[in-house]
This record gives sequence, C-alpha cells and structure tokens, in this order.
Amino acid sequence: MLEKILKLADISSRGGKVPPIYLYLVFILPGFAYSIATTGLLNYIPFVLVSISIVPLIIATNLFDDYFDYVKGFDKIDSPNTVYRHHPIFYYKVSQRYLITWAVIFAVIYLIISFLISLRYGLMLNIISVAGLLLGYGYTGPPLGYKYLGLGEVGVFFSTIAASEFISVAVMGKFYPGSILYFVPFALLISLLLFIGNYRDLEFDERSGFKTLAVALGKRRSDRVSIAIFSLFYGSIVALSLMGIYSKFPLIILATGPVAYYFSIRWIRRDSISFERYAGPFLFGILMSLIVLLLL
Repeated sequence: MLEKILKLADISSRGGKVPPIYLYLVFILPGFAYSIATTGLLNYIPFVLVSISIVPLIIATNLFDDYFDYVKGFDKIDSPNTVYRHHPIFYYKVSQRYLITWAVIFAVIYLIISFLISLRYGLMLNIISVAGLLLGYGYTGPPLGYKYLGLGEVGVFFSTIAASEFISVAVMGKFYPGSILYFVPFALLISLLLFIGNYRDLEFDERSGFKTLAVALGKRRSDRVSIAIFSLFYGSIVALSLMGIYSKFPLIILATGPVAYYFSIRWIRRDSISFERYAGPFLFGILMSLIVLLLL
C-alpha cells in the first residue's frame, strides 16, 4: 500500500520537478499578502484551508496533462517530459486509464473541499474554484486544449490570478477588483517560467508538431519575448507603485533588472537547459522578495 501511495505521489507531483514544487508558495502567498495589506489582519485559518484545497487541483491538472500529452502522441520515450522526470507511463508502466481515473478523482476532491470551504467563507468561492478547474483541465483537455494552441502561457497567467483570488476572497470574504492588478506581476513571472521551459524544448516540440508559443515565435523572437515579459514585470511594479496599489518598497526589485537582462540575452542563447534550471530559483527568489517587500 505504501509503495502505491509513494508512486502516486511521485506521478502526481512529477517528482516536484515540472514545475518545481517550491513554486506552490508563489501560488498561495500573494493572495494572503493582499489580504494582510488590505485588512491589516492575519486571518490564517481560511488561508490554510484554501491552500490545502488547491493541492488536489494541481495534482489533477498534472495528471490530465500527462494523459492528454500521451494520447495525442507528444509524450514519447525520448521526449523532454520523459527525460527530465519519471514519466508515469514509460517509467512506472501505468495505464492511460490509471492517469485519467486519478485525475478525475482529484478533481472531484478539489471541488468537494472547495464547496465545503465556501459554506463558511462565501459561495462566490465556488465560481473561482470552478474557473480554476476549467483552466486546469482545459490546459490539455478537450474541447479546447489551449496548451496545444500555443496559449499555455496565457492559461498559466490567468490560473495564477485565479489561485490568488481564491485565497484573498476566502480570507477577506469579499472580492476587490483592484486585487487583479495586485497579482499581475506574479502571474507574469510564472508565465515566463513556462515560456522558458517551452523554449528549452523548442526543437523537440517543433519536430513533434507540438505548437507552443516558443515554436510559433522561433528562437530569435523568443529571446525578445523573454525580455518583453521581464520588462512588463518591472514596468507593472512601477505602475502599481505610482497608482498606490503597491507601496514604494517593491521598487527595490528593480535592482534585479540587470541580472534578468543578462539571463534573457546571454544564457537563453548559450544554453537553454541551464537557463531553465537556474531561472526557476531566480524567479522564485524575485517573487518571494516581492511578497516580503509588499508586507513592509
């Protein structure tokens, strides 16, 4: 039994590698930081409950992703997804039915927990939770499968905002429209991380007929897009500070701009695999620093 549980944990979390498991903090902390900044209260109970409820959604999304990538023929024995981690079908020899069954189970668990939380902290949470599930399933699932349309980064952008809203609404009991702008810088860098991963796999995806944004743009224009997203991130912090949504402390993050520029121009051209490996901790460091600065 323990062996089966450990296998499912490794499969559903992708070994904590894709995406890195520490990025979970970036999904849950911005909403909590916003609630603290807005109310001045440390209402940690709904924060903990919603943070727990998001876990089965992430698991379900990962399993749907592996299932549909395999069914559509994009995950193969020599594909990046198989090389970088323990692919469930090639490494563990599980069936397609195993993946889709557990994906549905965890999706249902997520909805049940979210509904129970909404009974105490507001029925509006059901709208956000359903939107989160649609974004997670729709990433690869029919009829949309927006990942295969080169819109994966767009979906991750909105998923990050949805997760943050889920927590902030639960903690404060109310939706504040200004909170969407508050979460934009976080969503930008999470989307950039996915884009970097797709850039790493560009040549393989192109041969496989897998259309990502990086494939559509090509290497040269992808370089520019990484710079553009970084620029939007830093520009959004300046704009939010000028608008009064952020304090002045987050402007300290601008000091990381030269490193971000170096990463985009130098590393992405020289060694995209190393760039992807180091970009995760770098972006995580920036976002965690931003959260701390927002709470000052």
